[in-house]
Amino acid sequence: MFKILLFALTVIPWTKGNLDIHHINTGVGNAAFFIFPDGTTMLFDAGEVDRNSSSRRSNPLKVAPATDSSAALCIKKYINKVLPGVDHIDYVVISHFHVDHYGAFSELVKYFKINKLIDRSYPAYDDVIKRSFDSVGVRKYITAQKGIKTEKLIVGRKDQIVANYPGFFVRNIKSGGDIWSGNGESTIKIIPDRLDPKDYNENPLCIALKISYGDFDYFTGGDMTGLQGFGLPTWFDTETPVAKVVGKVDALSLNHHGVRDATNEFFLKTLAPRVIIQQSWSSNHPGEEVLHRMISQSIYPGPRDIFATYVHEETKVTYGMWLRDNYKSTAGDILLRVSEGGKEFSVFVNDQKYGPFQSK
Repeated sequence: MFKILLFALTVIPWTKGNLDIHHINTGVGNAAFFIFPDGTTMLFDAGEVDRNSSSRRSNPLKVAPATDSSAALCIKKYINKVLPGVDHIDYVVISHFHVDHYGAFSELVKYFKINKLIDRSYPAYDDVIKRSFDSVGVRKYITAQKGIKTEKLIVGRKDQIVANYPGFFVRNIKSGGDIWSGNGESTIKIIPDRLDPKDYNENPLCIALKISYGDFDYFTGGDMTGLQGFGLPTWFDTETPVAKVVGKVDALSLNHHGVRDATNEFFLKTLAPRVIIQQSWSSNHPGEEVLHRMISQSIYPGPRDIFATYVHEETKVTYGMWLRDNYKSTAGDILLRVSEGGKEFSVFVNDQKYGPFQSK
C-alpha cells in the first residue's frame, strides 16, 4: 500500500460561467481536469508511472508518494468530489505516449464513459508501438479506446474541442510536427514527417492547446521541448515556434514538468505568465536552470506566482532559497478558477486562496 498524501483540495463547487482547471496531484504523472463555463468537461492527460518496474527501481530519481492505489482511481475520486454523480468525461486528450501522460487511461475507462478521445496519432499507431519505451502499454491504450469516438487532433482548429459559452474557445496549437500558423486554420511544419530513428522522441511531438475565455488565456503543452541540446536536431526546440503563435498568456502548465530541456528563455519572455503551475512528481522536477529562468526578472519583468503539485524535500534542500522564496506551494491539488467572463482568476491550494489576478 502506498503512502497517502494529506494535501487534498477542499471541495469548491463549480458554478456555471466559471472556468475551473484542476491539476490533480496523483504523485505519478500529469492529470488536469477542466470544467468549461457551460459544464463541458475535459481531462488533459491521465498519467501513471509504474513504480514497480525494474527500470523505476534502478532509477535514482524519487517518485512522489501516491494519493491512492492507482492514478485512475485517484482521478475518479477527485472528479466525483468536484462533480458528484458525474459518470462521463466529454473530452480526454492524451498529449503523447509516455506513461506519465497516458498510463492510467486503460483503467480510467472502467470508471467513466469517454465521449471523445483525442490524441496525436489516431488511427495509425505503428511507429509509436515500434519506438515506444512501453509498447505493451500503448497496445493496452489502443485496446481500451475501442467503442470510444477517437480522433486525431486537428492543428489550427478551434471547433474540435467545444463548449457553448460566449467568449470561450480552445485553439489546437500543436500536434506531432505541425503547429498553427497564427492565421485562420493553416499550419506550419516544424518537424519532418519521417524521422531518423536516432532522433525519435515523443516529447517534441506533444499536443499543445491554448484555452481562452474573454481576456484570460491558458497554455498547456505536455512535455514539449525547448532546447536543442547536445547532438540534437534544431527542430527539438518546439517552444520557440509555438511561442510565436501563442503570445502572452495569464497562466500555463509548465512544459515537461520543468525538466531541463524545456521552458526556454524565448518561450517565457513571449508568454510572460502571471501564474505558473508545475505538474511534477520526480526529484528532478524542476531543473535548476529552469527554476532560475522562471524567476528571472530579466527574462520578463513583474510578479509571478509558481505552484507545484509535488516537490521533493531533497529538491528543496538542493535549490535552497531560490525555490523556497519563489514557490507559493510545493504540494497539493491546484485549482485555477477563472470567473464569469474571464476578467479575473484565482488559484486555490490546500485551503489557501491566491489572487484574484486580473486577466491581461
